[in-house]
Amino acid sequence: MENQEPEKKKHVKLVAALIFAMLFILPLGSIYFLSSGTKYRKASHAELKDHGKVGHFILNNQNNISISPEALHGRVTVINFLSDDMEVAKQQTERIAKVHQSYNNVEDVVFLSFIKSDSTQSMLDRAQDLGILDHDQWFLMGTDESEWTGIATNAFQLPNIETGVALVDTSLTIRRYYNITSNPEMGRLVEQIAIVIPKQTRRGM
Repeated sequence: MENQEPEKKKHVKLVAALIFAMLFILPLGSIYFLSSGTKYRKASHAELKDHGKVGHFILNNQNNISISPEALHGRVTVINFLSDDMEVAKQQTERIAKVHQSYNNVEDVVFLSFIKSDSTQSMLDRAQDLGILDHDQWFLMGTDESEWTGIATNAFQLPNIETGVALVDTSLTIRRYYNITSNPEMGRLVEQIAIVIPKQTRRGM
């Protein structure tokens, strides 16, 4: 019996310690992590600026449908311009494809990739060669060389055409630019689409 008393005391102390942890330490830890998450989201939101409205353009996509800023109103749009070099262009589409996967079938998000026109191949064939297979959400837009540069600088004010990616919100305001070659920046793009998206309605629902 005498030997059992110390054991009982140890057991009581252990139970008391567990109760203390559950009632005080764990909630404090949760508050800390929630607070950290809130600060992170606020910091991410603060990076989104007003870089002006999207300028005018009108081009047909690979489905031979005319796309203009008016057609993008009410949607979040990710914009990039593809290199003349086919291998580099494929690498760029692979980078955008990873972002696309995060929002596949979300009807309020669309992707526009601009490429210089090639009269030897249809835009649909070029899209497929590049790996753009979702023709309802990701639009390949063919332009001549002068339009390609003009749209990048005038319509989207891209600081660097071949490495720049623009995020446009539902009001056609350009919110931020990203470097397509940077993993952290492309990860930030995925996060910040979620900030500006009005709702995540799946296509077909």
